[in-house]
Amino acid sequence: MGNKKRIAINMIAQFITFFINLAVNFFLTPYITANVGKEVYGFVNLAFQTTGYVTIFTSALNAMVGRYITINLSKKDYKSANMYFSSVIVANTIISLALVGPSVFAILFLDKWLQIPAQYTTDVKLLWMFIFIDFLLSLCTNCYGVATYASNRLDLSAKRSTENTFIRAVSLLLLFSFFVPRVWYVGFTKFICGFWIIITNIYYTRTLVPQLRFNKAAVKVKAVLELIKVGIWNSVQQLSTILINGCDMLITNIYIDAASMTLMGFAKTVPNYLMSIIGIVSGSFGPQMTILYGKGDMDEFIKYVKSAIKVCGFICSVPILGFIAFGTHFFHLWLPTLTTGEVHTVQILSILILAQTIFDVYIYPLYTVNQITTRLRVPVLVSLGIGVANIFGSIILCVHTDLGVYAIQIVSSILLTARVFFFAPIYAAYILNQKWWIFYGPLFRGAASSAVTLVIFYGILNFINIDSWLILVIAAIVCGVVGYTINYFIVLNKDERQMAKEIVAKKLKIKKK
Repeated sequence: MGNKKRIAINMIAQFITFFINLAVNFFLTPYITANVGKEVYGFVNLAFQTTGYVTIFTSALNAMVGRYITINLSKKDYKSANMYFSSVIVANTIISLALVGPSVFAILFLDKWLQIPAQYTTDVKLLWMFIFIDFLLSLCTNCYGVATYASNRLDLSAKRSTENTFIRAVSLLLLFSFFVPRVWYVGFTKFICGFWIIITNIYYTRTLVPQLRFNKAAVKVKAVLELIKVGIWNSVQQLSTILINGCDMLITNIYIDAASMTLMGFAKTVPNYLMSIIGIVSGSFGPQMTILYGKGDMDEFIKYVKSAIKVCGFICSVPILGFIAFGTHFFHLWLPTLTTGEVHTVQILSILILAQTIFDVYIYPLYTVNQITTRLRVPVLVSLGIGVANIFGSIILCVHTDLGVYAIQIVSSILLTARVFFFAPIYAAYILNQKWWIFYGPLFRGAASSAVTLVIFYGILNFINIDSWLILVIAAIVCGVVGYTINYFIVLNKDERQMAKEIVAKKLKIKKK
């Protein structure tokens, strides 16, 4: 099969999986909340966030292992590939065993450092137990997940993710239907799905890359040290990400209460999916950007980057603006167990989370520029500084103001917006030896278009009474047409309009006539 066809299949499979996961979670979240209680559902998201803290240390080792194994397999250097494969398996197993003791201790005394409603203490502890068991087992077998990447069969990985989604949904529905509803069922089904991932990863390794085998004699400390050396910046970046986005629920629980933490979890759901879409769209420009940079044609490279910025903003900004305008109605329909006041809080939090993203979509491909040029240290350190300031700022506002749960997102929104306007465009221009203002044109045009679009969306909202999903969908379609029309003429020039058509056609598999 040709490379272009394989890439297309991989991309389509990942999009299908993304939307299936979105659809299943769309129905499962309110179902689970209604069954276990909105007071306790926030501990599910917090448990997953907490496992993310551990990846600060493991990402230094695991971030680059797929690259090293894949490169050596492509060179048919199976000895080196198995050296990295076997060495990382042993290292991850040692790390997992070392984490067992602290994990058991933390879960046993979970109610001592978190605010857990007394009647849910046992359920929450069981939830965390299953999630951490799944995490540690997944860490031990992490290397087996390289097989689909190394063989360029990401469609199989996407297929497996879809299978997991259905296994999770069916298991939860059965458990909630035949037994007394408990929140720990969510952790138990995660464990089941994780076990299925391990089995399929081992199977794919044996069938797709049979040359890759664990060999005790191939384990080398130098391989582990080499991976850590090149992957250390990934750990710093992971730490930065967690400080910016991964501690909000923990801070909410400690400094406010468990109920507010649950509302925070609901508020992050849609923004997280929107960010995934932005990543997919922006990522489609990466290969061509890399090729142009490799050829050394900087004029063409700069032109392509500026076009990529505007096309990314053109495609991704409208859903964000639409959610900001119609989010309150969405949450009323999606989470009927919430009160009007709680829906209001969730919507404000969602807007605060998305505030910087309105502008970020118009510079997002610049983050790829940093990677292509391997100029990562300064951006990572800036992100780390933002993360540290976010933690301290959030805690200070929580303790010394009456802003409550809003304080946590206000700080990160201000800091991330400042990064968009005062660092990312300037630094990208600097490393490319361009005028510092070169990328501000697309950013300001995008901001202007977003302002016009948002005003029109709120105007449309005043003429529509949204009291059902059908009306909301119709309103979304109308606003989508209006929003993209505005973006089409304000944001894009003639060449970029053509690029936008090609991107949309590729994603939706529409053949241009």
